[in-house]
Amino acid sequence: MTTIHVAGATIHGTEVEAFGTTVNAFYGIPYAQAPVGTRRFLAPTPATLPAEFHATAYGPTAAQKQYPDAALALMDNPIIEGENSLNLNIWTPDTAGCAPVYVYIHGGAYRNGSGAGETISGTSFAANGIVTVTLNYRLGAEGGIQLADGTSNNMLRDQIAALTWVRDNIAAFGGNPDHVVVGGESAGAMSIGALLSSPQAKGLFHAAIMESGATHNVVSQKAALAAGERFAEVVGKEPTAAALGELSEEEVLAASASVEAELGASADTARYADLAANSMTWQPSVDGDVLPRHPLDALAAGEALDVPVLIGTNQDEGTLFVAGLGRYTSATEEILHAAVVASGAANPDKVVELSTSPDNPHAGESLTTFVDMWKFQLPLHAFLEGRAGYDSPTYRYKFTWRSEKFGGALGSFHTVELPFVFNTVATESGKRILGEGLPAAVSKAAHGAWVSFIKTFDPGWSPYNSGDTTTTGVFDANGLHIEADLDKDTFTAWQGQR
Repeated sequence: MTTIHVAGATIHGTEVEAFGTTVNAFYGIPYAQAPVGTRRFLAPTPATLPAEFHATAYGPTAAQKQYPDAALALMDNPIIEGENSLNLNIWTPDTAGCAPVYVYIHGGAYRNGSGAGETISGTSFAANGIVTVTLNYRLGAEGGIQLADGTSNNMLRDQIAALTWVRDNIAAFGGNPDHVVVGGESAGAMSIGALLSSPQAKGLFHAAIMESGATHNVVSQKAALAAGERFAEVVGKEPTAAALGELSEEEVLAASASVEAELGASADTARYADLAANSMTWQPSVDGDVLPRHPLDALAAGEALDVPVLIGTNQDEGTLFVAGLGRYTSATEEILHAAVVASGAANPDKVVELSTSPDNPHAGESLTTFVDMWKFQLPLHAFLEGRAGYDSPTYRYKFTWRSEKFGGALGSFHTVELPFVFNTVATESGKRILGEGLPAAVSKAAHGAWVSFIKTFDPGWSPYNSGDTTTTGVFDANGLHIEADLDKDTFTAWQGQR
């Protein structure tokens, strides 16, 4: 058993044997008070640890409903019941050291996920000399609701509280508080896209890794307030944190899902603005506090945090959301066109044309292309272009290794990179998601690039805009290779559509 002393408490952890070495692990450490009762919708309050705390098992995860079975086949999402969900996990190579720190924020569309997944275990990073932290944050309405009383962006406030805890306490675990890299995938990366423009996050991290997410997923204050008002209407309460704090967890989850389904199908842009027909109701929002302005505007104005960034996407991001959820065979040209119109595209016919090609003979394939481009590749390109004038380097990667699961139908799908990046392909979760007999070169290259960036702020190739051509590190079945001007023609064809 490993013991450290921090913040007036003695914390007992455990030792983990892996990758030919021993690392120290501390699970379920509260960084904020339990978000229950009157605190359910309030900003996080620092936790006070007991004199003795046993951090030997994962703590409770955020309140959520489990993924549908079709998606769960490709996800690692343990749900652990309990009130103290605002907790974090730490893996460290040496509690007496001063190692680089990697803080990972999970994805899940702001309605699912946790820091307890086997796929995102920090064991291999710790074995490579990196103190690694995963965390939970509030989801659904608890995390994303905005109310006229000032309640807003609790998911970002939780993440900021966790990063603040890391800054103040990570040295006791052998981490360097002046060398913190924050990373995330999907909603986790989108969170980082928001944190990069939050004054409250300034100084809490020194570089960022963004997997399959950028800065687009932040909605207007008008939309967020309207969603909050609708939530209060559904539960029959006043739209205040105090009144909504009277609800049970079950009532909050039910109303959260109900409002999300309603707004996702709504055409009422007069009331819901950019949340009408939006599939993620409880995402971050402009609030004049955590997010004074939209991160895209802050990025364009040169106001975003100027830190090194590694950002990228997978080749087939859209397949998980179309074929993976059983929507492929039911897709029609009418459904495709309706999805494009609902997205707010200025020229829907042109976007449909761009999404359709001889390689996409079925409407399901065209819908997959649209989802891939609209939700992932175009936001990535906008971020890369927006970062061109910043002093710190921006590195792009692309993951193209194709999974053979489900007959190869999903290809290089959303989340497929995670077991490679965390070097957890050999775990039960890794094998269930990806299969067995995977090429070792992929995991070695991807994990190695992440280790390099976390330690040196350089993944091993040139920054994206470092010369007359753009540069991208590409991960395929053979490992890593470098390509110039990757996707240039595609980005040019889609220019101005979003």
